[in-house]
Amino acid sequence: MKRSSASLVMIAGAIAYLMTVTNRSSMGVASLLAAEKFEAAATSLSTLAVAQLVVYAAMQIPVGILLDRFGSRVMLVFGTAVMTAGQLLVSLAETLGLAVAGRMLVGLGDAFVFISVIRLVNGWYVGARATRVQQLITNTGQLGQAVSAIPFAFFLAEYGWNTSFMALTGLSFAVIFISAFFIINDRDPAPSNQPTNSIRLVTRQLFENIRHPGVRMAFWTHFVLQSAPSVFSLLWGYPFLVGGQGIPPAIASLLLSSFVIIGFVVGPLISAFCAKFPRRRSFLVLSTVAALAMVWLLVILLPGKAPTWLLLLLCLVLAVSGPMSMIAMDYTRSFIDKSRLGTATGFVNIGGFVATFSMMFLAGIILDLVKAASDAEGTNAALYSMDGFRAAMSVQFLVLGLGGLMFLLERRKARAKLFLDEGILLRPLRVALVDRLRDKTR
Repeated sequence: MKRSSASLVMIAGAIAYLMTVTNRSSMGVASLLAAEKFEAAATSLSTLAVAQLVVYAAMQIPVGILLDRFGSRVMLVFGTAVMTAGQLLVSLAETLGLAVAGRMLVGLGDAFVFISVIRLVNGWYVGARATRVQQLITNTGQLGQAVSAIPFAFFLAEYGWNTSFMALTGLSFAVIFISAFFIINDRDPAPSNQPTNSIRLVTRQLFENIRHPGVRMAFWTHFVLQSAPSVFSLLWGYPFLVGGQGIPPAIASLLLSSFVIIGFVVGPLISAFCAKFPRRRSFLVLSTVAALAMVWLLVILLPGKAPTWLLLLLCLVLAVSGPMSMIAMDYTRSFIDKSRLGTATGFVNIGGFVATFSMMFLAGIILDLVKAASDAEGTNAALYSMDGFRAAMSVQFLVLGLGGLMFLLERRKARAKLFLDEGILLRPLRVALVDRLRDKTR
């Protein structure tokens, strides 16, 4: 294919992912309005995001199997169509239950998009070029956070719930046709007479992928790095900044949208580092885990509201963690053939979202418990108080601790396997060299 064809395919994939991220993160800036509209407590409110992410995570392996069977184009068209239907339901919802059902459909459609875009990149590019293009497309997709944080937040304030979500529905509908007309699965498609992998074969390949320690290492990379920024941008960041820290809503939206700008700056640096030093990627992962732990520890332990510089540092570290989580996909590509990447990527992608919805729901429960304790004592603190968020955001240390530990364990196993595999490959060469040395010393 010509370079122009590759560009059109990647642009179409990036647009599909951008619209997906917009739909996914739209509830973040709408959370306070949703609490008022549906008269929902924090635990009930968290179900809007948690139900969406539970469906998303549960569908990753089935979608991965279907992706290896049918390819990116079919998956992107279908996923965007389901997501559009879900957003339509949300726009018409007058009860919390109907809104939750709509967000579950959004999560279902969302499950088809990201791993299909990753598979699309690996169908057109290889090696360091694939790493750079993947980072560029994922950064472009993250513009969806800025779309939801600024123009969509403005629409919510000016035109209300129904009109704003209906606008997202219309834009999502247009992306269905973009995907259908411009997406081509592979630069070098398989011949038409070549049989397509059966579901049984693809399922067997899934279990082979999971047995590989490099794939499990990628899972824990995504688990520990993708979850912290997702919890912040998808649901609790806006209430934390506005309700807990007293930040004006416009500034809070600006801070959330800054994630995208920071991603565009650090993303190419991360991909360049990974391409040049592939065996030093774990240094970036562990450094980011340590930075997340330290900055949240400062925010939680300092008395009163956090100073401005600390909130800016928090947003910076969270924003960097998102692009860093894409190292997980780079690990996967390093260990798995592209014909089996769908199931491997789906499994890895589960990690971050399992951690995300677990933290979201636990944070909502804790916020309600702190509010109930405050009411019982007669202090009647606000639901979204700093004390509440100080306790609620502490759940992140569970994820950081577990994810960091499991990453280290799987890294050791992956390195041992890599050393063994390379040892087997180099053994004939070593034997030949030893024989030559022996001949010279005789």
